[in-house]
Amino acid sequence: MSEARLEVKQTQKLSQAMTTALRLLSFDLQEMSEYMNRQIQDNPSLEYVPPRRSPQDFARQVRIHYSAAMDDPDRDPGEAAAPETAYADLEQQLRLSGLDRETRHLAVRMLHMLNARGYFTQDLDEFAVETGVPLALVKSALHAIQALEPAGIGARDIEECLSLQLAQRENVDPLCYDLIKSYLLEISRGSFRQIARETGATLAHIQRCVEVIRTLNPIPCTLREESTQYIMPEFSVEADAQGELTIVFHNDYYPTYRTDATFLRLAETLTGPEKAWARKMIDSTAQLIRAVESRQSTIEKVADIIVREQRPFFLGQYSLLPLRCDAVAVELGVHESTVYRAIQNKYLYCARGTFPLQYFFQREYSGGTSAARVKEIIRGLCAADSRLSDREISEALERRGIRLSRRTVAKYRSQMDITSSFERKNN
Repeated sequence: MSEARLEVKQTQKLSQAMTTALRLLSFDLQEMSEYMNRQIQDNPSLEYVPPRRSPQDFARQVRIHYSAAMDDPDRDPGEAAAPETAYADLEQQLRLSGLDRETRHLAVRMLHMLNARGYFTQDLDEFAVETGVPLALVKSALHAIQALEPAGIGARDIEECLSLQLAQRENVDPLCYDLIKSYLLEISRGSFRQIARETGATLAHIQRCVEVIRTLNPIPCTLREESTQYIMPEFSVEADAQGELTIVFHNDYYPTYRTDATFLRLAETLTGPEKAWARKMIDSTAQLIRAVESRQSTIEKVADIIVREQRPFFLGQYSLLPLRCDAVAVELGVHESTVYRAIQNKYLYCARGTFPLQYFFQREYSGGTSAARVKEIIRGLCAADSRLSDREISEALERRGIRLSRRTVAKYRSQMDITSSFERKNN
C-alpha cells in the first residue's frame, strides 16, 4: 500500500494583468487594434476612439510597402481581395493540414521568411531565441512546411531540398541519399569514377543514381507575392542637418481606447449583481488601458536604446553595431523575453528604408564586429573574387580578426542570395 504524502510547493504565476500586458506587447499595431476591437464586443465599458489618420496615408507619403501576405492563418481562403499567389497556395495547404493553431500560426510566419528560392535559411536555434518560442515548436512548424507541395520547400540547404524530394518517391536507392549528402560537387563536375572509387559502388550504379538526382529541382518554387500590403512602422527616426535624431511614434494612425463615460454614469445607478458586473467590466477596461500604456512605454524605451546604440547607422555613416537583447533587458530592468516581445513583428522607418526592429539586434563577433558588418565583408569578398570558396572566405575573415566557421559563412552567403563559388565561376 503506497504512502500518501503532503507536499507544499511554491510556484510563480503571472497575474491576469501581467499576462494581458505581455500579450499586447508581442502584438504589432494592427494585431493590437484587432484584439482590442474584439474586447469591445464583450465589454460595453470599453470605448473605441477612431484614429486621426489613415495608415495608408503614411505608406503613400514615404512610398513603402511590404510585398508579403499578412501573417493571418485564419484568413478566409475564399477572399478575393488579392490574386492567387504561391504564398496563398502554401497557406491554404497549411490550413488543410490539421495542425494545431499555435503550430499553424508559427508555420505561416516562417513561410514568409523563406527566401525567393523557397529555402528557410535562418538558424533554428537563433530563430527560437529571437521569437521566444520553444525549439521543439519551431522544428514542428518547419516540418509542416517541408511536408507541403512542391516537395523540397522549406529546406535549409540544397542537400536537404533534394533529399526531401527523394523522400516523396517510392523505392529510392539509398545510395542516392549518400551521393546528395557527400558528392553533389563531384556530380556537377562529372567525376563519377572518383565517386565510384570512394563509395565502392560500380560506375553503372553511380550513373543510375545520378540520373535520378538530376530529375530533382534545387529550386522547388519561386516565391514572389503579387499583392501589395502595407507595413505601418511603430515609429520613424528622423535626422536633421546637425545630426540630431528624433523618434516620431505613429500612434495617430491607429485607434485608441478609453472607458465609456455613458457606461460609467449607468453603473452608478445599478445595484446588486448588476452593479458587481458593471464594476467587473470597468476594472477590465482599466486593466486593458494600462496594458496598452505599458506596451507603449516599453517600446519607447527599447526605441531609445536602438537609436542611441545604432546612431551611426541612422546618420548613414556605418553599418550596424553589435547589440544584444540581454544587455537591453539588463538596462531596462526587465526579463530578456520582454525585450523579444517588444521587437517581435515591429518595424521602424528611417531615411535608409523600413526595417524590422530585430534587425538592429546584431550578434557580436571577435573584434566587436556585428553580423551585419560580417555579411557586408562576405559580399565584398565574393564580388572581388568569384572563385573564393566558403572555406577561403572563412580564412580571409580570420585574417581580419573575425572567426567564422565555413558553415556559418555558407549560411550568411545563402541569406544574401549569393550562389556558391562553383556557380559564380560558371556564370
